[in-house]
Amino acid sequence: MAVRLTAVLRMPVPPRFNVRWWPSAILPLLFSGIGLAFLPLVGTQDDEVLFATAIFHVPAKSIFTAHVFDSEIPLMLLSYLGALKSWLYFPILTRMRPSYLTIRLPVLLIGTLTIWLFAWFLRKSHGPRAAWIGGLLLATDTVYLLTTCFDWGPVVLQHLLALTGMAFLLKFLASSKRTMLFWGFFVFGAAFWDKALFFWFFSGLAIAAAAVFPRELWSRCTPRNLSWAAAGLFLGALPLVAYNAVFHFETFRSNSSFKLGQFPERLHALRITWDGESLFGYMAHPPQAPGVERDSGTTLDRLSAEVHSLAGPRYHNELVPAFWVAMALLPFLWFTRARKALLFCLIAMSVGWLQMAITKDAGLGAHHVVLLWPLPHWFLAVAFAEASLWKPLEWHSSGVVILAAAMVFLAGENLLLTDEYFYQLTHFGTSANWTDAIFRLSSEAGHIESSHLVLDDWGILNALAVLHRNRLPLVLADQSYLAPGISAEMRRWDQGLLNDVWIGHTPQFQQWGGENERIVQATRSAGFEKQIIETVPDRNGHPVFEIFRFVRHSAAGASNLP
Repeated sequence: MAVRLTAVLRMPVPPRFNVRWWPSAILPLLFSGIGLAFLPLVGTQDDEVLFATAIFHVPAKSIFTAHVFDSEIPLMLLSYLGALKSWLYFPILTRMRPSYLTIRLPVLLIGTLTIWLFAWFLRKSHGPRAAWIGGLLLATDTVYLLTTCFDWGPVVLQHLLALTGMAFLLKFLASSKRTMLFWGFFVFGAAFWDKALFFWFFSGLAIAAAAVFPRELWSRCTPRNLSWAAAGLFLGALPLVAYNAVFHFETFRSNSSFKLGQFPERLHALRITWDGESLFGYMAHPPQAPGVERDSGTTLDRLSAEVHSLAGPRYHNELVPAFWVAMALLPFLWFTRARKALLFCLIAMSVGWLQMAITKDAGLGAHHVVLLWPLPHWFLAVAFAEASLWKPLEWHSSGVVILAAAMVFLAGENLLLTDEYFYQLTHFGTSANWTDAIFRLSSEAGHIESSHLVLDDWGILNALAVLHRNRLPLVLADQSYLAPGISAEMRRWDQGLLNDVWIGHTPQFQQWGGENERIVQATRSAGFEKQIIETVPDRNGHPVFEIFRFVRHSAAGASNLP
């Protein structure tokens, strides 16, 4: 009996219990659990729901469509933005009522899948230790979490498609199966269709591969391999190719404007995105700004407040120092197996970032910089994993202990930063872009009886149209409304809208600065006066939206009589 027990204890652990697989299971669960807590905290934003306007046929939201039988299929939403996400959401939003959950839960699941895929990729290419490091750093990355949950970039599909294509190419390198090569480039093509800015990431990979693995690359550049790769890329990007064929390369003509001399601002944007502070003020209402602090509601809110009280305010993580430590390790790792992987990541990141840095109006927002992810995490994972195997440290397992302590510290700092965002959102509310008052406004707008609901500011139209499946009579009064020089017919149409109910932002939340006041002055000269019907606040009591109408001067004066 004892002999049998000893034999059982010496048996190898089955693969399903092997620690190598844990990153692929634990880290996605960690990421999705944190993400679920964030989903209801902010309101739907115009760019976040842009993809859904094509589903509900909001006017002028699809610039390129295909007619199949009696249906109009969206292909391109903007010259650089495809309708792939609209296709994925069509069976969801046409069967379930649009809400923050139906809009955000799918992208959170996609981001969770990306965490799993990244850990798998690192384990296959660099081993389980790198998989733990890279997976943990990405799963706790605050900017990756927020840009995934609220996907206004959009970036979620970019990350998944980039990693999926890389995984297929890894399979091709291991098996030489051309089907893997085809599907890898097909997925890359789909990423181009989803967002043409994928060129930044793709060109970074291509140039890095040519620089670091020239012999391996050219040995596989046979005519048959190139044909399979080109076919996959063409088919994956076919809607984008068709759009540019019809509109004479509009994607390139309208998005290839370059501006040199803007590197300091782009470097700053890169740094504050990497260290996680770029979304303070943009998404969360700053604590120092005028407003009302809300008391802790749920147990999770109170826990977040306790963590904030104990740890103090955190406005950045420690990934910038970690990156410089990894760079300092590079000379010591030069003659190890990690050298080529580290150079590959550095070159791919540099090429991708340089392109966004010289492109006009690009590289300043987190939704652009985060397109480089997960290359920085890949770089850190390989550098730290290889450094921990240094023989003097490995002798008494010191390398493992130091590595574990460093990863606990970095992941802990990431989580404290994430808690700071959660604390500010739950206690001080949201910014104008992400105001949760949009949900209350949506409820109010559904009960308004008017021929049209006229919107006089940006940030309202897409959210209301999607939340109501384009069943509200929405009209946007933009900068051309009652502007000098418009046609007589257009002026009559504009004046007719003065009989309808209007919706806009209160002065402190306006997006088009001065536009509301311009409309008020124009209507006043036409004999009308603005009359507030109702003000819609957010959860913290900030007056965000105003519902109003225009009445003639005499009526406005009469309404003020006691």
